[in-house]
Amino acid sequence: MPKDTFFHLSQVKRQLIENVAIEEFADNSLQSASVNAIVNNAGIAKGSFYQYFENLEDLYKHILKLVKDRKLELISTLPLPANNLDTFRYLQRLLQIEIAFELKYPRLSRVERRYNFENPVNSSIDPETGQRLSGDGRFHAFLSQGVLHDDIATWVDTDLAAYVLGVVSQWFSPYLLERMGQDSGKPVEFNLDVSHDPHVQDLLQNLMDILMAGIARDPQIRKDFYSK
Repeated sequence: MPKDTFFHLSQVKRQLIENVAIEEFADNSLQSASVNAIVNNAGIAKGSFYQYFENLEDLYKHILKLVKDRKLELISTLPLPANNLDTFRYLQRLLQIEIAFELKYPRLSRVERRYNFENPVNSSIDPETGQRLSGDGRFHAFLSQGVLHDDIATWVDTDLAAYVLGVVSQWFSPYLLERMGQDSGKPVEFNLDVSHDPHVQDLLQNLMDILMAGIARDPQIRKDFYSK
């Protein structure tokens, strides 16, 4: 957590330091990032850096928190989903959020992607059971619910599936945006409505079909469950 002196800076100066740090961590791991590069690009003294942060890792954790905060802010602006989303429609919404985040905050998205790539077996604690979970913690609860609701086969290893879905969610967004640019012959606009754009939805649906073919229960079982 940054020191109080950092939060006493003007908003303009805080944002300058944060933006420089985002650029550094987007292109470098924590191990290869440089305090010297950050202070030089931010135009601050090296001694000032240590008045604001305990060390480079302290700043890195602050940037990762910014990723989380910006993503939550973005989610609050997106249309609310229907109440009766099944497992795969819910997953599709999560992927839409990642695409929207990539569009609005491409460098923050790259920081997050680099962090997850360099920490492939991140673990988290299940708040209900206290059990340590490997893979991407965002996906464990809904995968377990998917098994319970007969959306997902009981043989699926939810830790492994959570990891796979985490990789998909991180790397599908830049692929999709580049693919769309190639298909249309022009750059994708950052304010694209990912919830309704037909090209986005077509590619997402194809991805859903691929995933469902791999881990879904028999389609008739799913149909029977959601027709109740």
